Amino acid sequence: MPDSVLTAAEAVFLRALNELGVRFILVGMSGALLQGARGATEDIDIWFETTNDPRIDQAARRAGGFWVSGAFGMRPPALGGTALGDRFDVVILMHGTRSFTEEHADAIVVEVDGIPLRVLPLRRILASKKAAGRPKDLAQIPAIEEAIAASEADRKP
Repeated sequence: MPDSVLTAAEAVFLRALNELGVRFILVGMSGALLQGARGATEDIDIWFETTNDPRIDQAARRAGGFWVSGAFGMRPPALGGTALGDRFDVVILMHGTRSFTEEHADAIVVEVDGIPLRVLPLRRILASKKAAGRPKDLAQIPAIEEAIAASEADRKP
């Protein structure tokens, strides 16, 4: 098993986002996996409070990558580059969730490779997957429900 979940550039990027005060939440199946759901995903789903925050670009540059905010009608936002890669999937619309501010306030903190990251709780990820209704989202529901049941069982005396 690898010592690190993140590449060096991904860790630099996420650490820089925290240091610069950028508000973001890890969501989707990547967020569920961090909370014990079984499964796999190829990307890291990240939801920013606003994609127009210039500090996102600063964090991407620190990691040797680039950021295109998607402003001026250019959609979706793009995050990548040779060092940073293309594993981050910038989420601009979350189905079945409340506002970013409300979800951020209720997000849990999970430490990944020594970096504290705000993550959408499993029940909120489940609501989002159900609301999205895409076959790939619906296929992940059993794994998320299993992780919720396991975490609730762990909390019982």
